[in-house]
Amino acid sequence: FVHRMPQTAESVPMMGHECPMVKDGKRLPMIGSKAVVPFLQTLLIKLPLWLLVLLPTSITYQLLSWPFKKRVRNVSGAAEEVPAISIRDLKSRTYDLILIGATGFTGRLAAKYLAKTYGAKGVKWAIAGRRRGALEQVRAELSAIDPALWDLPILVVDTSDAAQLAPVVSDTRVVVSTVGPYTAYGTPLVRACVQHGTSYCDITGESDWVREMVDRFDGAARQTGARIVHFCGHDCVPWDLLALELANTLKKNGDTLSRLDFYDEITGDMSGGTVATMFMVTQNRVKYNAALGYDPLLKSKAGGKADAKTNVANPTRIGFSKQFKSWVGPFIMAGVMANCVKRSNAVNTYGPKVTYSESLVYSNFMSGVVQMVDLILFGTMLMCKPWGYLLRKFVLPSPGEGPSEQKMDRGFLKVTGFGKGEKGGQAKATLYFPTDPGYRDTARMLVESGLALLDPDVSKEGGVWTPASCQGPVLLQRLINTGCSYHIE
Repeated sequence: FVHRMPQTAESVPMMGHECPMVKDGKRLPMIGSKAVVPFLQTLLIKLPLWLLVLLPTSITYQLLSWPFKKRVRNVSGAAEEVPAISIRDLKSRTYDLILIGATGFTGRLAAKYLAKTYGAKGVKWAIAGRRRGALEQVRAELSAIDPALWDLPILVVDTSDAAQLAPVVSDTRVVVSTVGPYTAYGTPLVRACVQHGTSYCDITGESDWVREMVDRFDGAARQTGARIVHFCGHDCVPWDLLALELANTLKKNGDTLSRLDFYDEITGDMSGGTVATMFMVTQNRVKYNAALGYDPLLKSKAGGKADAKTNVANPTRIGFSKQFKSWVGPFIMAGVMANCVKRSNAVNTYGPKVTYSESLVYSNFMSGVVQMVDLILFGTMLMCKPWGYLLRKFVLPSPGEGPSEQKMDRGFLKVTGFGKGEKGGQAKATLYFPTDPGYRDTARMLVESGLALLDPDVSKEGGVWTPASCQGPVLLQRLINTGCSYHIE
C-alpha cells in the first residue's frame, strides 16, 4: 500500500457523456421546475420570517446582551520548545497508523473505510478513543467487514492527558485524528506528535487554530521531523490539490499563477460535530496574537515571512458567471479553503500575488435565491444564542449524529478550477468525488492523507503543512486510485 505514486497525477477525461457526475446520475438540488415551490416558499414565508421575526429579535438580543457579552479574548503566542526526549526510531514502531476518535461519526466512517480498503493486511493500524466499550463496538462492526479484524488493536486514550498520549503517539508512524472541535481538543495531540516526531493529519476547518499551530509548533516540528498536516478532509483537500496542479501546469508552460477561480457543485448534509465546531468558532472566538509578528499562514518553507501573497475575492451575492456559464453565489466554507491555499502558496510559491475566488454553483436563479436566503437565516440564528439553542435542540444533529447512508449515497462534490497566469496562460482542472464529501469521502481523504505520509516519494521534512505543501501529487493519485475522477487541460 505504500508503493510509489507518480509525481504527476493521471488525468482522466471528464467531458460529455464520460463525465462521472452524469454517469452516476448526480444532480444539483432544485433542477428546473423543482425550484418553483421552494422559491415561492422563500419569498412568501422565509423572507418575511427573517425580516419580521429573526432579524429584529437577533438585533435586540445583541443590544441587550452587549454589556454582558464575552469579548474576543486576546492570547499572546509563543513558539514551544521541544523537550529533551529520545525520539523512537520510526522503523521500530508497532503501527503504521493510529486512528484517534474512531467512535465519532466521521471517525467510524474512517475506520470502516480502512477495513473495506485495506483490511488486516498491509497496513498495521489501530483505533483509539476514550471509551473502551464504544471502541469494542466499532471493532465488532469492522470484523463484520473483514473477519480478520476481530483482534484489531484498541487503544484507550484521553487526548487531553499528555501522559496517556505519549506511549500512543510514540508507537506509530502516523496519527490521523477526527477529535474536534480542534480548538478545544486538538492542541495536546499535536504537541505530543511534534515531541515524538510522529506525523499527523486531521480534518479541521478551523483556520485560527491552524494559525496557532504554525506559530507554536512549526519550528519544533522541523527539529523532530514531525509532519503536521491540517485541512485533510473536505476542508480543504480538493481545492488545495487543484490549486497545486493548476500552478504546476502553468509553470510547465512558462507562466506564473496569478488567479484561481473555483466553482463548486455539491450536495451534502451536516453532522453534529460540524455543528458543534461552527457554534464554538462563532460564539467563543479567541484572537491569537502570533509570536511571529505576522500571519502564521504566510510562514515560508525557509522559515521567514513568504513573499508570495494570496488575496481573497470570494463572492458575497448571487450572480451569473460567464466563465462557468451558471448562476453562482457564496460558499460558506470558501474562506477556509482560501486560507489553506494561502498557506500552500506561502510554502510552494505559486506566484508572488495570487487572487483566490470560490463560488457555489446553483442549478438556476431560483435555486440560488433559496440557498442564499437559507444561508442568511442560518447565519442570523447562529449569531443569536436563543435562536441557536432552539436550532441545535430541535433541528440540527447532535454530536455523534450525521447524515444517513441514503443521504450520503446521494451526495457528491465536483470542483472545477481555472488558473490564469501572469502572461495570460490558462489552465482548467476538475476533481470529482462520487459520494458525500463532508463525511464519507472526508473519511477517505483523511485516511489516504495519512497513508500518503508513509509513501517514500513524500517529503520527510518536518513542519506544519497543508496537503498541497506536503503529500501533494501522491495524495491526488491515491484519491484517483480509490474513487475520484480528475482531469486537467
